[in-house]
Amino acid sequence: MDEPHMSHTCLSPGSTALPLQMSWKKRTIPEDQNEEESDDYQLMFKHFKENKVEIASAITKPFPFLMSLRDRDFISEQKFQEYQETCKNLVPLERVVYDILSNVQKKFSRDLLKVIFSKTHLKAYPEIRNQVHQL
Repeated sequence: MDEPHMSHTCLSPGSTALPLQMSWKKRTIPEDQNEEESDDYQLMFKHFKENKVEIASAITKPFPFLMSLRDRDFISEQKFQEYQETCKNLVPLERVVYDILSNVQKKFSRDLLKVIFSKTHLKAYPEIRNQVHQL
């Protein structure tokens, strides 16, 4: 059940669906392979990279998303302030979140996914649930 895509500023709500369908649980990885080389990890990274637009579209307000990433050091205080200022300048929130996701992609990890798809975010951004089910 897709809803029409709407452009949102940081201050206005909107909607879009996302998909994700893999276990968050850390699986045993052979000793000669690091986590980044595992098939599961590569699949989650690929899904994240290919679905940043859908994820960004599901984030309809800056709180709690921006604060969670800052509090867990995925974005610096300086970047947090820059993103807040960008929102105040009425740049569409989807664009700001997409830029954030592109930035944190460099620090991609299971921990990042746990933050993005936390219970708090699932409650604040119901449309993001569709993405969780595809990981």
